[in-house]
Amino acid sequence: MGKSIFEKVWDAHIVEELPGNNYLIFMDQIVAHEITTPQGAIEIDENFGGKLYSSNRIIAVNDHVAPAKDTATAIQAKVLRNWAIKHHVKLFDIGDNGICHVIAPERGYVQPGITLCCGDSHTGTNGAFGAFALGIGTTAQAGAMLAQCLILNKPKTFKILINGKLPRYVYAKDVILAIIGEITFKGGTGYVLEYTGSAVEAMSMEERMTICNMSIEAGATSGMINPDNTTIEYLQDKEVITKDKNEFNKLKNKWLNFASDKDAKHDKEITIDANNLKPKVTWGTNPGEVIDIDGIISDDADAKSLEYMGLQKGQRINNLTLDQAFIGSCTNSRISDLREAAKILKGKKVKIPTIITPGSQLVKRQAEKEGLHDIFQDAGALWTHSSCGPCLGMSMGVVAPESRCISSTNRNFPGRMGAGSRAHLASPAVVAASAITGVITHPKDI
Repeated sequence: MGKSIFEKVWDAHIVEELPGNNYLIFMDQIVAHEITTPQGAIEIDENFGGKLYSSNRIIAVNDHVAPAKDTATAIQAKVLRNWAIKHHVKLFDIGDNGICHVIAPERGYVQPGITLCCGDSHTGTNGAFGAFALGIGTTAQAGAMLAQCLILNKPKTFKILINGKLPRYVYAKDVILAIIGEITFKGGTGYVLEYTGSAVEAMSMEERMTICNMSIEAGATSGMINPDNTTIEYLQDKEVITKDKNEFNKLKNKWLNFASDKDAKHDKEITIDANNLKPKVTWGTNPGEVIDIDGIISDDADAKSLEYMGLQKGQRINNLTLDQAFIGSCTNSRISDLREAAKILKGKKVKIPTIITPGSQLVKRQAEKEGLHDIFQDAGALWTHSSCGPCLGMSMGVVAPESRCISSTNRNFPGRMGAGSRAHLASPAVVAASAITGVITHPKDI
């Protein structure tokens, strides 16, 4: 019997099989950031002599509140900075930083067939490259830095077949929201989601990252996509990828062999028809509470979610009045996302406060090279540096209580973007169109 991509990567990293379907799994790459790493770093220095298994297998990024907004976040950034310098860990600091799930792929630290962990729930973004990437807690991350291994319970596999061609104004964000809407925000619990099919094969790496990014919003351990020529082309010439042609060809062949076998079996499977998808917008307090942009909130909608969001059963989501718009986060802050937003905003003016945040300083420089920043600022939007801040309601755009924000982020839990805030998740195109009108708007209507 053939193996799935997850099984191939998992099997290649087993150090020891343990009781109860648990395994000691080797981690090829660890990504650290200033919110979840400092506690573990201090513990290692104080109680384990500061000994890391391999500083070369760790990168550190100041990204969640960058630059720091207050004394507490300044201390977090300083601890990470000093620790990285002391232990010769590659550091992406203010000025050359970015959101960790944008930095790692764009610099080449994510490759097909590797394992990767980070103290952040959206680490599954990196699974778009055919890597097994998962978010972990502070204690687990400290253990991984000490031993380069994690004790993990082996997940099941869930194949999501997405065939067809995406209609105009339908993006990867709409695809993953449609999937979560179908299987619910807990439907992937205990599974690694494998996204495949003609629609996925046609996607760019940036679109694939958007899909894998939100696997955790379905409760999944991670998401993965088979490596192919699109993956190879993206990785070629990246910062830490070999420039030797012969060595790269060897890597290429190795990477492609991690793709799922045609006769691989999965524990669960569903099919999504991409041809019939429409732009999606969440109405509730989890990403599974989502409808088409021209849809109506169903009669079986959760009462608590409705109360928190100030909505009613049978209510339409389009034309809902908004207070703020945000484009950014590890889900939708890459150059392709910004280009789509710029197409809609060009020559227009926004009606509500609109914040646009690039995913990294490299993305920022590319956007400015293309003149996108002028389009955004001419439209009246705020063009910022890279940071996670607005997405998790920590800085650079916290939303006021009972205020509505149309957002290209990944989470709409109560208080996610600020205490009492009401977040509606959508694609950058929908966010841009809605910023212009001040109400939730289909891009075709601009």
